Amino acid sequence: MIFGIGIDVLEAQRMHDSYARFGAHLLDRLLLPQERRQFDLTRRPERFLAMRFAAKEAIVKAMGTGFAHGVWIRDVGVVQNAWGKPEVIYSPRGERVRRRLGVGEGHVTLTDEAGLIVAVAVLLRQGRAATRRSGKRGAAKRAVRQ
Repeated sequence: MIFGIGIDVLEAQRMHDSYARFGAHLLDRLLLPQERRQFDLTRRPERFLAMRFAAKEAIVKAMGTGFAHGVWIRDVGVVQNAWGKPEVIYSPRGERVRRRLGVGEGHVTLTDEAGLIVAVAVLLRQGRAATRRSGKRGAAKRAVRQ
Protein backbone atom coordinates (compact mmCIF):
# COMPACT_ATOMS: atom_id res chain seq x y z
CA MET A 1 0.00 0.00 0.00
CA ILE A 2 1.25 3.48 -0.81
CA PHE A 3 2.30 5.70 2.09
CA GLY A 4 2.84 8.82 -0.03
CA ILE A 5 3.74 10.26 -3.41
CA GLY A 6 5.92 13.32 -3.93
CA ILE A 7 7.03 15.27 -6.97
CA ASP A 8 9.46 18.11 -7.50
CA VAL A 9 10.40 20.21 -10.52
CA LEU A 10 13.57 22.29 -10.50
CA GLU A 11 15.17 24.60 -13.02
CA ALA A 12 18.64 23.15 -13.57
CA GLN A 13 20.10 26.66 -13.83
CA ARG A 14 19.29 27.31 -10.15
CA MET A 15 21.57 24.47 -9.08
CA HIS A 16 24.23 25.55 -11.57
CA ASP A 17 24.20 29.03 -10.01
CA SER A 18 24.26 27.68 -6.44
CA TYR A 19 27.17 25.36 -7.18
CA ALA A 20 29.11 28.18 -8.85
CA ARG A 21 28.49 30.38 -5.81
CA PHE A 22 28.99 27.93 -2.93
CA GLY A 23 31.08 25.07 -4.36
CA ALA A 24 32.22 22.50 -1.79
CA HIS A 25 30.12 24.14 0.96
CA LEU A 26 26.99 23.26 -1.04
CA LEU A 27 28.15 19.66 -1.35
CA ASP A 28 28.70 19.40 2.42
CA ARG A 29 25.23 20.81 3.15
CA LEU A 30 23.36 18.78 0.53
CA LEU A 31 24.87 15.33 0.03
CA LEU A 32 24.98 12.22 2.18
CA PRO A 33 28.37 10.43 2.21
CA GLN A 34 27.14 7.79 -0.26
CA GLU A 35 25.91 10.52 -2.62
CA ARG A 36 29.20 12.39 -2.27
CA ARG A 37 31.14 9.31 -3.39
CA GLN A 38 29.00 9.10 -6.53
CA PHE A 39 29.27 12.86 -7.07
CA ASP A 40 33.06 12.55 -7.14
CA LEU A 41 32.72 10.19 -10.14
CA THR A 42 30.24 12.23 -12.20
CA ARG A 43 31.10 14.13 -15.36
CA ARG A 44 28.12 16.50 -14.99
CA PRO A 45 28.20 17.86 -11.44
CA GLU A 46 25.43 20.47 -11.77
CA ARG A 47 23.03 17.92 -13.26
CA PHE A 48 23.91 15.43 -10.49
CA LEU A 49 23.24 18.04 -7.78
CA ALA A 50 20.00 19.22 -9.36
CA MET A 51 18.70 15.67 -9.62
CA ARG A 52 19.65 14.89 -6.01
CA PHE A 53 18.02 18.08 -4.73
CA ALA A 54 14.79 17.40 -6.65
CA ALA A 55 14.77 13.78 -5.44
CA LYS A 56 15.21 14.84 -1.82
CA GLU A 57 12.30 17.28 -2.17
CA ALA A 58 10.08 14.60 -3.71
CA ILE A 59 10.97 12.09 -0.98
CA VAL A 60 10.17 14.41 1.94
CA LYS A 61 6.93 15.43 0.25
CA ALA A 62 6.00 11.74 0.00
CA MET A 63 6.91 11.34 3.70
CA GLY A 64 4.60 14.25 4.50
CA THR A 65 7.26 16.03 6.54
CA GLY A 66 8.99 18.38 4.13
CA PHE A 67 12.33 19.50 5.52
CA ALA A 68 10.81 19.82 9.00
CA HIS A 69 9.48 17.53 11.75
CA GLY A 70 12.92 16.02 12.35
CA VAL A 71 13.94 15.64 8.69
CA TRP A 72 16.74 17.71 7.20
CA ILE A 73 18.07 17.78 3.66
CA ARG A 74 20.90 15.38 4.55
CA ASP A 75 18.50 12.86 6.08
CA VAL A 76 17.24 11.53 2.73
CA GLY A 77 19.04 10.87 -0.50
CA VAL A 78 19.38 8.91 -3.69
CA VAL A 79 22.19 6.74 -4.99
CA GLN A 80 22.37 4.76 -8.18
CA ASN A 81 22.74 1.01 -7.93
CA ALA A 82 25.08 -0.96 -10.22
CA TRP A 83 22.52 -0.79 -13.05
CA GLY A 84 21.99 2.95 -12.67
CA LYS A 85 18.61 2.66 -10.95
CA PRO A 86 18.09 5.39 -8.35
CA GLU A 87 17.54 4.05 -4.82
CA VAL A 88 16.28 5.94 -1.78
CA ILE A 89 18.64 6.07 1.20
CA TYR A 90 18.41 7.63 4.66
CA SER A 91 20.79 8.97 7.28
CA PRO A 92 20.49 7.37 10.74
CA ARG A 93 18.11 10.19 11.81
CA GLY A 94 16.12 9.89 8.57
CA GLU A 95 15.89 6.14 9.13
CA ARG A 96 14.43 6.69 12.62
CA VAL A 97 11.82 9.12 11.27
CA ARG A 98 11.01 6.77 8.37
CA ARG A 99 10.39 3.88 10.76
CA ARG A 100 8.39 6.03 13.20
CA LEU A 101 6.11 7.13 10.36
CA GLY A 102 5.70 3.58 9.09
CA VAL A 103 7.40 4.21 5.74
CA GLY A 104 8.73 1.09 4.04
CA GLU A 105 10.42 0.81 0.68
CA GLY A 106 10.94 3.89 -1.45
CA HIS A 107 11.09 4.36 -5.19
CA VAL A 108 12.18 7.42 -7.12
CA THR A 109 12.45 8.28 -10.77
CA LEU A 110 14.37 11.22 -12.21
CA THR A 111 14.40 12.91 -15.59
CA ASP A 112 15.62 16.11 -17.17
CA GLU A 113 14.50 17.92 -20.29
CA ALA A 114 14.78 21.45 -21.59
CA GLY A 115 16.51 22.75 -18.47
CA LEU A 116 14.05 21.18 -16.03
CA ILE A 117 14.69 18.39 -13.55
CA VAL A 118 11.72 16.28 -12.45
CA ALA A 119 11.70 13.80 -9.58
CA VAL A 120 8.83 11.57 -8.50
CA ALA A 121 8.97 9.53 -5.30
CA VAL A 122 6.62 6.77 -4.17
CA LEU A 123 6.94 5.48 -0.62
CA LEU A 124 5.21 2.30 0.48
CA ARG A 125 3.84 1.53 3.91
CA GLN A 126 6.10 -0.57 6.09
CA GLY A 127 5.27 -4.27 6.27
CA ARG A 128 1.98 -4.12 4.37
CA ALA A 129 3.08 -6.18 1.36
CA ALA A 130 3.86 -9.27 3.45
CA THR A 131 0.57 -8.96 5.36
CA ARG A 132 -1.41 -8.48 2.17
CA ARG A 133 0.20 -11.50 0.49
CA SER A 134 -0.37 -13.79 3.46
CA GLY A 135 -3.94 -12.52 3.74
CA LYS A 136 -4.66 -13.45 0.12
CA ARG A 137 -3.16 -16.91 0.57
CA GLY A 138 -5.17 -17.41 3.72
CA ALA A 139 -8.36 -16.39 1.92
CA ALA A 140 -7.55 -18.75 -0.96
CA LYS A 141 -6.96 -21.65 1.47
CA ARG A 142 -10.25 -20.92 3.24
CA ALA A 143 -12.09 -20.83 -0.09
CA VAL A 144 -10.62 -24.22 -1.09
CA ARG A 145 -11.68 -25.78 2.22
CA GLN A 146 -15.28 -24.63 1.83
